Amino acid sequence: MRRQYNWKNIKWSLAVLALGGVLFGCAGNTVGGGGTTSTTSTTATTGGLFSDVAGVNLSDTPALLEYGFLTGAGRAGDTKVALARNLIVQDIFGTETSGLTEKTLTLTSYQSQLLATNTGLAGQQSRLFSTLQLNIKNLSITESGNTQSFSSINNIPNDLPAALRVFKGRHTIVPLYLDPDTFVTEIVNIGGTDFTQAKFDADWFNTINRIEGDTVAVRSFLSDYICFDVSAMSPGDLPSLSNANGTANRVFFSGDGFAIGAGDPANGGSTGAPFELILQEGQGASVVGRYSAPTALGGAITPGTYTTLGIDPSDVTTTDPILARKITSFQGTWKPHFSQKPNALTGAIEDLGYLKNAHAFEAISIPTSLDDERQQVMMFSETITTGGNGAKTATITNMMWGYLDLATKQLFVYPLTNLTDPDAQTNRVGEIAGTIGTMYTSTGATTLSPQQMRFAQFSLPGAPSGFATTGKIVVVRR
Repeated sequence: MRRQYNWKNIKWSLAVLALGGVLFGCAGNTVGGGGTTSTTSTTATTGGLFSDVAGVNLSDTPALLEYGFLTGAGRAGDTKVALARNLIVQDIFGTETSGLTEKTLTLTSYQSQLLATNTGLAGQQSRLFSTLQLNIKNLSITESGNTQSFSSINNIPNDLPAALRVFKGRHTIVPLYLDPDTFVTEIVNIGGTDFTQAKFDADWFNTINRIEGDTVAVRSFLSDYICFDVSAMSPGDLPSLSNANGTANRVFFSGDGFAIGAGDPANGGSTGAPFELILQEGQGASVVGRYSAPTALGGAITPGTYTTLGIDPSDVTTTDPILARKITSFQGTWKPHFSQKPNALTGAIEDLGYLKNAHAFEAISIPTSLDDERQQVMMFSETITTGGNGAKTATITNMMWGYLDLATKQLFVYPLTNLTDPDAQTNRVGEIAGTIGTMYTSTGATTLSPQQMRFAQFSLPGAPSGFATTGKIVVVRR
């Protein structure tokens, strides 16, 4: 008997927070395909026209595409194991493969495994892969102590319709839900002899992966977050975590979603500090987890990490969501919005966050996985200080979040306290509306293309104290 769990709520609350208009409404003039066909712009600089705003500190590296395998259906008495490798994504510009790295997936156990691969941009601002080829090298089934192995599986490789967007220097995760019924056996008669063969059930894969009404079963979302330390703000201006985990002292934005954190991730022990992804249904449906601070590794600073936990559906010992056994659901990385540190060897000041050349006020935006006219927006005032070693620190004193729409040239921002209830129809208390003016490329040329835009003029009448009423928004993209 097949068992389907509510995995899709978690997947889609994360992946479509800014997709399909859950938070921002329906985007106009959506750009399809792989974005514009011009060459990829370099990271925006802050000289001349842009000397009054921050620069973007994204590495000049390919996109990181991670396949997140989530398995299990809590079935006792048998074991199904699949060996996955060489997943291939395709768009109009070509294919990208994960190569021969293998992942052993126990379909009857709850697991979370990542298979990462670097993906080229083919000279594009972003790439939207429309097909994912799922490859399984081997399937083994153990029942009552007897094991059957299949090196050939009907319907594998299988080309699955997909919508997988990657950006240069960013991380994208592709959730893939696989349970024991994704691969089945059947008896076939060949030349009068019955044979048992394995088969990939694409219909069942679609059932447990596709949300109702969508055209594809496989979607991706941006999993690397920009972290803002808001601990210097008044607690009354900040959202609170659920489960009595305290007031948020950090907020996170990726373009596709947002999260809040409490405590000190550097002193959270082996598991980290409380972390919570805020989902489209509001805090009542959020996904909790832990997050840990960036660490020094081989002289370099690695990003911080987060891991979210879901209830293990096979735990029948309790119905209490707090006491129930948890399983890993999603993982990702984060970096601070601004951070500097002297290089241990040269003494030169290095930028470790997403921004450089910070100022007393900044406005930034982040594209979503649609890469269209809608982008997340963060506006914040901060105090900049310089330490004795020459490294600067930026302490946020006020912050608002929201979105911009380049189709209508509108801008809306909200207090951080609204973050835990992202219903744009009912939670607009404190909304400030503005407009978007001229859009610029990284070289200062004007543009009408959302994908080419690296800066944009804005006007925000009624801005709070410490905020600019006019200025430039910086787009966080390479």
